[in-house]
Amino acid sequence: MSKDLNKFLWVMLGGAVGDALWAPVEFWEIDQFDWIDRYYNWEWIKAWERTDDTAMALLLADSLLRCKGFDIEDQLENYFKWHKTWYMWLRDFPEGEGIQVSKMMHFYEMYKNDAFTDKPRETDLSGEYMDWNGSLMRIWPVPLYYYSNPEKALYYAWESSKATHHTDLCIGSCMYYTWLIIWAMNWVSKKELLSPYYSPVKSYRKTHELAEALQPIIEWSYTKKDRYQINPSWYVVESLETALWGFYHSESFKDWLEKVVNLWGDADTTWCIYWYLAWAYYGYDSIPKEWVDSLVDKDRIADFAERLYKEWI
Repeated sequence: MSKDLNKFLWVMLGGAVGDALWAPVEFWEIDQFDWIDRYYNWEWIKAWERTDDTAMALLLADSLLRCKGFDIEDQLENYFKWHKTWYMWLRDFPEGEGIQVSKMMHFYEMYKNDAFTDKPRETDLSGEYMDWNGSLMRIWPVPLYYYSNPEKALYYAWESSKATHHTDLCIGSCMYYTWLIIWAMNWVSKKELLSPYYSPVKSYRKTHELAEALQPIIEWSYTKKDRYQINPSWYVVESLETALWGFYHSESFKDWLEKVVNLWGDADTTWCIYWYLAWAYYGYDSIPKEWVDSLVDKDRIADFAERLYKEWI
């Protein structure tokens, strides 16, 4: 596997750019205004600040680097410190937190205070309609850290989701997307990457074992849908489908913007998930330079990327 610092920088910086850019228009109605130029010049977009999508990914990256590998207890402590003290926020008040994460942090606090006997990450919520996209939106540090060991990356993608989103669909989405991210970073062709049940490793068959609701996505069902059949919601299956639909139906970054950006829904999270794959195919310079330069806290994000690059195993 080739090693390239630009891969790490652009996965992380590009994700943060979209997070900041689209957060102000989450859940607007479809096609409410015409394309990106008008949006980019709106004065009320304040300072290009990231949201919980990027913050939680940085918290995961921070834990992997400090612990020299995966430590679920440390990750929970990081998320809890963020939840209670706004650690890793850009300012001294929270800029958003998913309801599912908030719920699990409440469980974790009770567990720490001996008021809750089960470890929160071991509480399976698959039957409680908690299949939200919060663990998928932050997953990129796992494939970056375990870049040279896809099997480990898959295992720790599973473990990472369990920290806050312990459901079959959330875990399966994180595992499947981690698999795609690793091979995208190794320049597998777009056509090959999105083939049904893609696996360059003969022994890998886990995609067949993932939750039933994910199988249509793994089998390419989204390729037959038009944009009005796509729903970029908080539901993790729809988030994953939206990102892959946009990736499949576009040939450039600008093409993706024109096709997908006006779908809105959970816009910033859709971007983050989409970008984990797209940057490798649309080029390092596909995002306008002024967008990257405008990103608040850019240097800290770049520092995490460089440290992950040096620590890859």
